[in-house]
Order: sequence, then structure tokens, then C-alpha cells
Amino acid sequence: MKNVDFTINLQEIDSTQILAKQIVRSGRITDLGKTLIISKLQFAGRGQGENRWSSNYGGLYFSYIFDIDEKDLKKTKELSIKFARVIKRILTEYGIECVIKYPNDVYAKINDDYKKISGILIETLPRDNKRYVIVGVGVNFTNKIDEEFKDIAVSVYDITGKRYSKKKFLKKFFDYSYDIIERLRF
Repeated sequence: MKNVDFTINLQEIDSTQILAKQIVRSGRITDLGKTLIISKLQFAGRGQGENRWSSNYGGLYFSYIFDIDEKDLKKTKELSIKFARVIKRILTEYGIECVIKYPNDVYAKINDDYKKISGILIETLPRDNKRYVIVGVGVNFTNKIDEEFKDIAVSVYDITGKRYSKKKFLKKFFDYSYDIIERLRF
């Protein structure tokens, strides 16, 4: 995959974002380079602030770590919306009508209503003379939506009745995000 040096695949974890922060803080990131952490299940997934994100089996949950120079920190402010546009573009290719709810959510149309299908979480951490960006993404694919979120969340399968490849989605995500990441890094 473009822009990925190392991948960590997990069955389940509290949160890919928590592990990503632990890796950066430990200093191991310099050994790993641009790192992708993927999990099939998160039991403590979260969104913006401390909002909980339902992360059952069947969804796509990942965090991506890359470094930038400290002087480029201000460029990260627009990342949520840029990555939301990438996700919207891919979902539109699946025939799903989407809108972006600023600053970090993608909503999909189902039965004259819009429900959350994806969320993006951007965090930055300092380490040595660099700043590490952690991009956390959750996409509802075929996962069962928790009862408490049924009125506000939806999956790709709920809308299309099809099971799309998460691996292909991820490849497209990094293909379409390549320029965003490279412009930020250089």
C-alpha cells in the first residue's frame, strides 16, 4: 500500500488510536516508519472528544501514524475534512449518497434520512524534533449497529445489501490520500 511501511493486524483491541499513541510515546515509531494499525473489533473505540464509537466485528477500524516537521503542525487542522472527502469519494463509488458533517464525520443517505457511516479522529503527538500525526478511521461495513446507535448510524451493507472488500477500501483510501499525506510531510 502507498505510504505504509509497516502494518499491525489485530483481531481485537481496546482502540487502535490508543495503541498508536503508545507506539509514538515509546519511541518505537522511529523503527517502524509510517505505520498502519488495523483491528477487526475495538471494545473502547471513540470519536471526537470522548464520544464512544460502536466498533463491532464487520467494520473497518484503523489508525495510521506518520511524522511531520513541527513547523508544519498548522497544516494538520484541515486533515479531518480532507480524509472525510476521501471516504465520501470511495462510498460514492459504491453508489452511496454521502454528506460530510464538519469537522470529522461522513453521513450516508438511507430512506430520506442521513446517518453516520464513518468517523475520522486526528491527533498529534510530539516526539523528539518531530510531530506525529495519528489518523483514526472507523467505517461501518457489515457490522451490526448497536441498538443505542440505530437511529443515528448505518452500515454500507444496510444501504447496499452488498459486502464490499475492506482490503480494497483501505487500498483506495491510501491511493486517494497519497497526495494529502505527501504535501503535509514535505
